[in-house]
Amino acid sequence: MTRYRLVIAVLVLLTAPGAVLASTLTVLSSVKPIQMLVSAVGGDNVDSQLLLPPAFSPHDARLKPSQWQALEKANLIVWVGPELERFLASAMRDRENVLPLGVLAGEAIKTDPHIWLSVDQVVDMTTTIAKALARKSPRHEAGFLARAARLISLLRQEDLLLRQQFTRSYPPYLLPHRGYTHFEQQYGLAPAAIVSPGGDHLPGAAHIVALRSRLLAGEFRCVFREPQHDGKLMQRLLDGVEVQQITLDPMGAGIEGGSDAFVRYYLSLAEAFLACRE
Repeated sequence: MTRYRLVIAVLVLLTAPGAVLASTLTVLSSVKPIQMLVSAVGGDNVDSQLLLPPAFSPHDARLKPSQWQALEKANLIVWVGPELERFLASAMRDRENVLPLGVLAGEAIKTDPHIWLSVDQVVDMTTTIAKALARKSPRHEAGFLARAARLISLLRQEDLLLRQQFTRSYPPYLLPHRGYTHFEQQYGLAPAAIVSPGGDHLPGAAHIVALRSRLLAGEFRCVFREPQHDGKLMQRLLDGVEVQQITLDPMGAGIEGGSDAFVRYYLSLAEAFLACRE
């Protein structure tokens, strides 16, 4: 009788609302930094797929037919929210298999939707992802929670080391946009100027002229550039200017996969900022 009760209990667990009986969950993440978190937590029990290639900005994207199909096939869709991926807002309506991570950030997401650049936010997101995966696949809950705890521990350790490295005074720098607010607040940094302070809106001619004057005067120690940012605008701004140029990759295009991919991605951003100080 005990054996039969155990079998019934397992069946009830696996057929809970939202649970997936297949051994592997198909989880679709909107952007690569989120996918890296999902891959780290899901391990071999998750088929971690990416909706938007990291070479594209989530602010300017549009859904293609193949991406619509990926949305329909996914067991779970993980995204930040309309503050970041506006192109997904209408597609996410009335879907029950959606995990919006931006709601965890509260008012902070209104300042900067790149919430994965805050260690505290990543801790909350990682824990939430693990619980969401466990609801979809209860029998793998222990593994999800264990991998989430490992990722959080690694990231916390690296964060402590970075805080020590960022204690010295930091030189003036120029950023392409306000996409690093959470990272900067964490380590006491602040840009001397921003190329596109209005976010997605192109800066006016007067703003560009003023920035060029400051660049030619040697006011900035370095200028940060992005693979996803407007190369022509930056080229015009920096034409004839001698200044250190450093690449920041907020979408993690150059980061290979692996359970520690997100930690390596986070460290690559930190190393880029530290390179400006050398």
